[in-house]
Amino acid sequence: MAILRDDDARFRYLSRKIGIFLWLAAAGIALTLVSIGIKQELFVPKTTVFFVTDSGRDIVHGMAVKLSGFNIGKVKQLALTEQATVKVTIEINDTYMKWVRKDSKARLLKEGLIGDNVIEIAPGTEKTPALAKDEEIGFERDRGVGQLIEDLNDEVRPLIQDLRNVVRHADTMLGSANRNLENLEKVTRSDLPAAVRGGKEVVESSKRVVDSVSRTWPISNNIEQPKAGVLPMDSYGATPPQGGHSK
Repeated sequence: MAILRDDDARFRYLSRKIGIFLWLAAAGIALTLVSIGIKQELFVPKTTVFFVTDSGRDIVHGMAVKLSGFNIGKVKQLALTEQATVKVTIEINDTYMKWVRKDSKARLLKEGLIGDNVIEIAPGTEKTPALAKDEEIGFERDRGVGQLIEDLNDEVRPLIQDLRNVVRHADTMLGSANRNLENLEKVTRSDLPAAVRGGKEVVESSKRVVDSVSRTWPISNNIEQPKAGVLPMDSYGATPPQGGHSK
C-alpha cells in the first residue's frame, strides 16, 4: 500500500472544492427561503387590524382573509381577552387596504358546502375613511349549513310535538267512538226491541180503554154506530136512476 504524501495531486485543491460546495449549498438554501418568503408574501408590507368575537370556533391561525373572493391576507393571531371573548388579529396587504374602511365588515363563512372556512371582508363605502393600523373592524358569523339545520330543527320540533298531540287526541276520540258504537249495538240488540214491545203494549192497552169507555152510557148514545152495508164493486153495481127501464 502506497503511503499518502502531503503533495499528493488528489488533495491539492480539496479545500477550495469544499468551499465552493458549501457556498453553492448556502446559496441554494437562501434562494429557497427567498422563494418561500415571496410565495408567502413575507416581504410584502402589511397592516394589522383586529376583530372581537364571542368564540374562536372555526377560526384558526393562518386562515385566509379574502375580499371579493380574492386573497388579501391571513389570520395572524388569536388571543383570549379578560372578558372571555376572543381577539382575532389579521394582517392585510397594504395594496388592498384602500378598500378596507371603517364601515367594512369581516365575516366568517364557508366556501361552498364542503369548502374551507375563510374570513371575508366586505368593502366599505368610498366616503368612509380607510381603516388604520391596529384598529377594530366589525365582525359577524355567517349562518352556515349546520346553523340553518339547527334553526330549522328548532322551528320544526314544536310542529312535530303539536302533530303528536293531534294524533294522540285523534286516537282518544276514535277509541271513544268505538265504545259508543259498541254501546249502541248493545242497545239495538236488547233495549230497543224491549222498548218497541213496551210501546205496542201501551197502544193495545189504550185501545181497550177507549173501547170500554165508548160502550158505557151515556157516551155510547152519542157515538154513531157504523151502518152495515155492501160497498158497490163498480159502476154496474150502482142503483139505476128512477124512471129508467131495464132491458
